Amino acid sequence: MKPVLNERPAASVSRKPSLFSPEDSDLFTAWTNPANGVVSLVLTERAAPVQQSFYYTHPSFSDDGRFLWLGCGFPPPGGMYSQQVLGVVDFAHDELRVYPETQFNSSRPWIDHASGEAWWCSHLDVWMRGPLADEQAVRVGSVPADHLVGKLESLGTHPTFSADRSCVGIDIRSARSDGVAMSTLGDLPLDGSAFRHWQTIENRTYNHALFSPTDPDLMLVSQEYWIDGSRLGIPFDGTTPYHRAWLIRRGGELKPLLRQPVSHSGHEWWDADGEHIWYLHYGVGVKKVSLATREETLVWPGRLSHAHSSRCGRYLVADAMEDPGNAECHVIFFDTVTRREIEIVNTPPLPADATKCVHLHPHPQFCLHDRYICHTTMVHGRVDVALVPVADLIARTA
Repeated sequence: MKPVLNERPAASVSRKPSLFSPEDSDLFTAWTNPANGVVSLVLTERAAPVQQSFYYTHPSFSDDGRFLWLGCGFPPPGGMYSQQVLGVVDFAHDELRVYPETQFNSSRPWIDHASGEAWWCSHLDVWMRGPLADEQAVRVGSVPADHLVGKLESLGTHPTFSADRSCVGIDIRSARSDGVAMSTLGDLPLDGSAFRHWQTIENRTYNHALFSPTDPDLMLVSQEYWIDGSRLGIPFDGTTPYHRAWLIRRGGELKPLLRQPVSHSGHEWWDADGEHIWYLHYGVGVKKVSLATREETLVWPGRLSHAHSSRCGRYLVADAMEDPGNAECHVIFFDTVTRREIEIVNTPPLPADATKCVHLHPHPQFCLHDRYICHTTMVHGRVDVALVPVADLIARTA
C-alpha cells in the first residue's frame, strides 16, 4: 500500500532572504556570563513551561532567518516527562506561536531550511507544517505496518533529508513479541512512492541514521551498544572497545566507520563537506574521520559530551558534564586554529521545584549559516532556548 501524499498548500509568504535579528527582538533577553562577559540571547517569552532547542544535528533556523523552531513541553509541575509539540518564533512579527497538532514522540523534528517548514514523525506517519498561523499540518507519507517487526518503539531517531531531497531517512526501532530488539533501516520517498527497505538487523539497536549532506545514497548509523549490552547481559564499562559508528549505502549492508573499534564513543555528525565525520570519543575528545582513508584526527582534547562544527570546520562548540543524569553543563566554544576556547555558560542543575522533563542537555548547534549557536539553557532556573552570536566568540578566541 502506497503512502498517501497530500497536496501541499501554496506558500502564502515570500521566503526571500531577510535581515531578521534576534538582537532586535522583544522576545529575547540578553544574559551575560558573569565570569567573562559572553552574552547569550535567551527566549524569555513563554508559551510553554519547557522550551527546548532542537537536537544538535538538526539546526532549527530557516535559511532566511525569519523562523526559529523549538520544542514545547507541558509536563505537570515537577514532572519529568512530556510529549512535546512544536513552537516557532516568527521574527517578522516578533511572535512566538505554539502548534498543538504537531505532537512528536521519540523522534526528533527537523526543518526544511529553504521553506521554513517543520517535519516530524508520529507513529508510522511523517508530517510537515509550515510556520505561519494559517498553515496546516500535512501527512507526507507513511511506512506500511508490514515493514514493522513487532511493536513499534520509534520510526526515526532524528530523520534527515537525502542530499537530493528526494526522501527521508528512516531507522525503525521495534521489539518482537519475544523481546528481541529489531532495527530496520530505509528511506521514505517524498513523491508518494513506497518505503524502501535497506537492511533489518536482529537483536541489535541501530539508530541515529543521518543522510550524507552530499551523497544521497549514503547514511551514517549508530549502534547503541550500551542498550544492547544491558539487554543481553553484556558488561558495558565504558572502556571496552566497540564499533559505534557505521555506514550503509543503498543496496548494501552496514560496515563500521573506523578501522579499529574504540572505547565508549558517540554523538556522531557529518561534516558539511560530506568527506568527513566527527564524533565524541568520551574521555578523549572530539575526533574527525576522513571518509576516504578512515584516518582519525583528535581535534579538541577534553572530557566533552556533545559537540558540533561550523560549516568551515574551523570552529567547534560542545557541552561538558560530569554526570549525564543531570543538567549541570558547561557550554564551550573552540577555535581549532588558535587553539583557544571560551566558556559560553556554566550553570548548576535545575532547582528541585523547577518544571522539567527528561534529556535536557544543551546539545549546542551552529545555525543560520553559522551566525549563531543555539542551545538549551537553564540560566533562569527553567528550560529555555538561547542564541549566542558567533562573531563575538570568534573575536574573543582569535
